[in-house]
Amino acid sequence: MADRENGFTLAELMVAISVVALLVLLVSRLIDQAATLTTLGHRRMDTDEQARQLLDRMTVDFAQMVKRSDVDYYVKSPANTEPGNDQIAFYATVPGYYPSTGSQSPVSLVAYRMSGQSKLERMSKGLLWNGVSPSDAPIVFLPLTISSTWSAATNGASDADYESVGPQIFRFEYAYLLNDGSVSATPWSTTAGHVAIDGMRDVAAVDIFIATIDSKGRSLITDSQIASLAGNMNDFAASMAPGVLFSQWQSAVNAADLQRPAVQGVRLYERQYRLLK
Repeated sequence: MADRENGFTLAELMVAISVVALLVLLVSRLIDQAATLTTLGHRRMDTDEQARQLLDRMTVDFAQMVKRSDVDYYVKSPANTEPGNDQIAFYATVPGYYPSTGSQSPVSLVAYRMSGQSKLERMSKGLLWNGVSPSDAPIVFLPLTISSTWSAATNGASDADYESVGPQIFRFEYAYLLNDGSVSATPWSTTAGHVAIDGMRDVAAVDIFIATIDSKGRSLITDSQIASLAGNMNDFAASMAPGVLFSQWQSAVNAADLQRPAVQGVRLYERQYRLLK
């Protein structure tokens, strides 16, 4: 009786093919997941880099803030609650865009605001010494205010000295850390009996909160959608415990009717700036 020839049966071939197909499927999924994680990592690094540049710029501005009782500040207060995105304007000893003529002073008017396209803008308007120009506003002292002298620093008016510093930033909020350790929406301590800013005497630091969305996520949504999302993100309240504001912001992001890649592109940042006395 002849021996059987060596070989595989049809059933064995089918099992082998099934195993190979399963391995190929698993490997392809692992590659897809790795590619997705790499893409998300690159998107986050891009967003981190833009946020870092902005927050580092703010470090210089707040460190050089002019803190005097005879100059004005345009900041959040009970008379200016700033619902939604905040604005801030103050004097600082940082470089600015100076007029072409006149004697330059070391002081600039610095302002931050959100543009109509939900992008953060910064103004650094170099000021002149008093009396050297009949047309360009110099350094001013109270009772002259920032809003009456440079209205673009306190409203949405255009000004050539504004530049975009955060095209991926769509939400801007700030609060004050007072000398007594409390975090407040008012730049003075009512417990100390104070009712005016008076050179930031009660403020130890300014807390900045921003929300960003990377360029890919931004391309997937409209300006109205990003404005609606920003509007659903709560303002700071003095009653909030640490971390509550960002928790509420993240809940608003998760509840938004947006594509998942857009939601994945949103990141939140906070930095505290100590004011040098």
